[in-house]
Amino acid sequence: MREDADVRRVSTLKVDKDCYVDKAWISEYATLLVTICWWHRVKVNSIKMCPSHSKGLHFYVAVSPPVSAELANRLQWLFGDDCRRVDFNRARINSGLEEWNKLFEKPDARLITLYRTRTKAVKGPDRRRRVGKT
Repeated sequence: MREDADVRRVSTLKVDKDCYVDKAWISEYATLLVTICWWHRVKVNSIKMCPSHSKGLHFYVAVSPPVSAELANRLQWLFGDDCRRVDFNRARINSGLEEWNKLFEKPDARLITLYRTRTKAVKGPDRRRRVGKT
């Protein structure tokens, strides 16, 4: 990467899959995305999907903490993102282009949530039994 290129961190990973598959495969794919992120110490907050502009599916993976552009592109490649897109993204990152991670959607595309991190709701004081207390 050029020394003067300063591409900011990203919190949404984008994946272009140029095929359609069964729902069971998509469920397994979501599990794979969470696992790959876990290997890299990145938490998946949500995974959303919609049809692509031309063919196949697009996936949007919200992560925390935000990751560098280089790690984002590597994770997208590990997720099976289109290889030409990965190469173009690398060139855009190296040139310092902030809008390096583009996907083109139909104007009326509706995102379907496949996965969402569950957060614990606070419902009052902790009622668990404390060790050493009666």
